[in-house]
Amino acid sequence: MGKSIFKVRLCCFFLLLSIPAFLYPSVQQRQGKGSVTGRVVDAYKNPVQNVTVAVKGTIYGTFTNENGVYSLSNIPSGNQTVVVSGTGVKPRNVQVLVEPGKVTKAPDIEVDNLVELDEVYVVGKSESRKKQEQAYAISVLDVKKAYIQATPLNKLLNNISSVRIRENGGVGSDYSFSLNGFSGNQVKFFLDGVPMDNFGSSFNLSNISIGMAERIEVYKGILPVSLGGDALGGAVNIVSRKDANYLDVSYSVGSFNTHRIAANGAYTQQKTGFTLRTNVFLNYSDNDYRVFVPIVDLNTNQRMDERWVNRFHDRYQSAGLKLEAGLTDRSFADYLLAGFILAANDKDVQTGATMDAVYGGVQSEGRSFIPSLRYKKSNLLTEGLTFSFHGAYSAVNTFNTDTLMRKYNWLGEWKDAAERGERHYTDAEINSSEWLLNANLDYRLNDYHLISLNNMSSLVERKVFDEADPENESNKIPQNLTKNVTGLSWQADYKRWNATIFGKLYRLQSSSYKIKDQYKETQRLEKIADEKTDFGYGAAWTVFILPKLQAKLSYEHAYRLPESTEMFGDGLIQQRNPDLKPENSDNLNAGVIYEQDVRKHTFQLDANFIYRNTNDFIRKGVSMTANPTTGYENLGNVLTKGVEGGIRYRWNDLLDAGANITYQDITDNQRFEENSGTYVGGNRIENVTYKQRLPNIPYLFGHADVGLKFRNIGLKGSEITVDYTFNYVREYYLSFPGLGSKSSKNVIPEQLSHDIVLGCSLENGKYSIALECTNLTDAGLYDHYRLQKPGRAFNLKLRYFLK
Repeated sequence: MGKSIFKVRLCCFFLLLSIPAFLYPSVQQRQGKGSVTGRVVDAYKNPVQNVTVAVKGTIYGTFTNENGVYSLSNIPSGNQTVVVSGTGVKPRNVQVLVEPGKVTKAPDIEVDNLVELDEVYVVGKSESRKKQEQAYAISVLDVKKAYIQATPLNKLLNNISSVRIRENGGVGSDYSFSLNGFSGNQVKFFLDGVPMDNFGSSFNLSNISIGMAERIEVYKGILPVSLGGDALGGAVNIVSRKDANYLDVSYSVGSFNTHRIAANGAYTQQKTGFTLRTNVFLNYSDNDYRVFVPIVDLNTNQRMDERWVNRFHDRYQSAGLKLEAGLTDRSFADYLLAGFILAANDKDVQTGATMDAVYGGVQSEGRSFIPSLRYKKSNLLTEGLTFSFHGAYSAVNTFNTDTLMRKYNWLGEWKDAAERGERHYTDAEINSSEWLLNANLDYRLNDYHLISLNNMSSLVERKVFDEADPENESNKIPQNLTKNVTGLSWQADYKRWNATIFGKLYRLQSSSYKIKDQYKETQRLEKIADEKTDFGYGAAWTVFILPKLQAKLSYEHAYRLPESTEMFGDGLIQQRNPDLKPENSDNLNAGVIYEQDVRKHTFQLDANFIYRNTNDFIRKGVSMTANPTTGYENLGNVLTKGVEGGIRYRWNDLLDAGANITYQDITDNQRFEENSGTYVGGNRIENVTYKQRLPNIPYLFGHADVGLKFRNIGLKGSEITVDYTFNYVREYYLSFPGLGSKSSKNVIPEQLSHDIVLGCSLENGKYSIALECTNLTDAGLYDHYRLQKPGRAFNLKLRYFLK
């Protein structure tokens, strides 16, 4: 009862904070204001992006987008002077007649490429800055400066406080994303607002090129209703590049015979609006790095010693193509794009859930084909109404092969085994198909209020056929998972504060099977079906206490519906659990951001407090057997309290340095457990892990980086960069810390890693080369127990960029 009252009071608090917005009449209605839209071009009619467009004598201004288009709202009616300015262009003044309540389309404004810095207006904000000023707890990572680096896109996320990327090994290995104690599927991934849940193992953040993205948005609590989905503790949205015309090609070669090829490009014909965008990647690695592992005598099956050996069955290769074509900036559509993703990967499986198991013939392959359609139209039927839609069909085929009658050790030696299959005899094809529909409707009531309605629906069907066991009854039962999330939000946005209130309806339907009376004569398969409906809600609020000091507060009661892989397994290492229940959590975020510019110096400080009270927490566990496996289970109640902080300093575009640290105390908060199946002691027993820290999750970690940039050294248009990064993780236990003696516990050791990148570019970035060294000190690095990551590695990257 106390918790329910707390929730009601908290929501009422946010509502009271926002009431003034409803009482504040629309200034546009009162004074008669309108909007202006248009395009800025050069002498050859090419679009000019990232220049400032402002209304003289007012505070209203913006930047042009990649198509040279700008849009200004809340402009007083009558004759106004629009000023175009920016570094590298000569300012232009243009007279525009603004009509009240209407959108005035101004003619193209042509600018000359002259520099008159004394006349430049500093008006408008970057998209990243606009995002950070919202009420959401969000970090925005601008990846443009990392285009020259060979670092995969997923590893860049380690630069953000509260974020840890945990990998099982080298290139192509499975990885998990941890944010404020939530990990795996508890944190959702989006590509331009499209859920990546069922893109397959080939098209993910470790494979796609860093040159594909413009920025990465990390939501550390509630997320906009427009994203849809059922994230429990945050989300990551990859925003792809929006350049109208460009070509970016790169090739990198590195240790362990690693090769990466990437090509990203776009073509836009301004007259017709025809747009073509494409992203291509090819990756290959032998992953034959050295690991320190136990050596087993195959004849006696006894452990002899531990040695440094090379991995011998870990080759990985992947390829992918993302292509979109259609029309942009037309009267009937902001964009109408049809496209597809085609991706594939082949992977040798060297180990199980830990390195105590070693395989020499297990393989996994993945194939994905995902056609899609995207549409968006602003001012649909009436001014202020925006509709967007995304539809996709995902066909993902996974092939798991484990057929050898052999047993291997880490020396690559093998002996004949009595049975087929090193772990579990299988030659299976898993077919997963998904329909995904996401529709969003925004209606701007006036300059200060926005209402959003979103609906996301997905239907996943999974079928399995195993040539090694064609008569397996369980493979003849189709498994289905249907999810639907509907969200409604209201947003108020004023000069010094903004707020959001929202509600979400979650619906889940699943059908699968269970094994009844296992290991008994009456063992049988039983079809099961389940249906659940839940309601979530929340609010976020931010205020600028001072012009440079921003405070944020947000709360949500969120649900996360299980994914198909969690319920149905992967057919290889991960076991199935059809009884998984949706997890729910009460999440609270409170933070402050301070930024100060002093001449050529910029300082930024941020600090956040997090609170998570999660029921039916879905946790990934590891079975410590001869052939270790993983699986998901519900924990009754988990409590998370944590703090994070960061500091960043920039000087004159020459020096950029920063650091952040995160501490999170994640404990089992379930005091009693149900004790079914016994006739002694009642139905409830004391939980032996009550108030103990959850295992296999880092609780203290940090990051630091320093970057130097030198321009026009020797040659005009040249740039030399030096970037250094440091990551730290405190040691943590694989099992609950209160169980057993300290000497008997398995520990993931303390991690300290250093990376350095030297880069050089010519002709304003047209040609570039970078040399990268990761794990500079060749330290033993582990993100999961006894799953060692690569030691010191070198990469050389060559890049060609044309715009």
